[in-house]
Amino acid sequence: MKRRTARNRKRKRFEAPSISALLPGTLQKEKAGRQRRRPALRKRKKPGVWEKVTARWGFSHYVAGLLAIVGLIGLFLLLTDPRFTIETPTVTGNQYLDAAEIIHRSEVDQTNIFLVQSDDIARRLSLIPQVKETQVHLGLPNRVVIAITERQPVLNYVRKGETLWVDDEGRLFPANEFRTDLPVLLDDDDFASPDGQHMDSALVQAILFLHASMPEITEFNYRSDYGLYFNSPEKWRVYLGDAQNMEAKLRKWQHIRPQLLQEGRPVKNVDLRFDNVYVTYAR
Repeated sequence: MKRRTARNRKRKRFEAPSISALLPGTLQKEKAGRQRRRPALRKRKKPGVWEKVTARWGFSHYVAGLLAIVGLIGLFLLLTDPRFTIETPTVTGNQYLDAAEIIHRSEVDQTNIFLVQSDDIARRLSLIPQVKETQVHLGLPNRVVIAITERQPVLNYVRKGETLWVDDEGRLFPANEFRTDLPVLLDDDDFASPDGQHMDSALVQAILFLHASMPEITEFNYRSDYGLYFNSPEKWRVYLGDAQNMEAKLRKWQHIRPQLLQEGRPVKNVDLRFDNVYVTYAR
């Protein structure tokens, strides 16, 4: 009896499902019932622009952006406030140049103090031939001091009837006047300064050395074929050539001059350019 009952249980376990359960209508009803039992989902509210920005940047980025906006507003106020506008810069150290010209060339008049660059002012003023060095000092709210170091003339340079000044570095610049206390270099054929702006500093130093050694000689000449020369008090033309070995050439001149004066012959030229001294006598 017990064996039959166990067999019946096994048969029920492996019995085929009901056909009605496999019908399409039955399955659809079960799915519909299941769907009705699910709770309805709520639609999320679409985030606004501000929520997107704060969610993406975070609080620290928000603070940084706010500070940037405040900084831009402050910068705008500084650049537009008339209290920071330069009215009249102060110019010091100018002896030959006019202060109005320096201010005009500096291009800082009526400019905001925060837009002024000292290096730019110095660069613009360095284009003036008379200016050797420039220092610019800035101060709030609108103070600008331009300290000029001008080139000092040591030589009058005359070419084609025009007088220029030359400093100890050989830089040429316009002359305000003819300085009678300075030696003069007359350029016979415009070869002493080929570019019209510079002269060989060795030539300048040679002229200053000769003038200091012979104060009676105040006028020198320069030619492309003979170089530097001067006329002695006896009206002799003394050729010196280039600016090299000027001390040795001066010693030769100081040695030969008394001999020629003692001879008493009419001298025309004395050439000191070479190791030996060559004298040309007038006929």
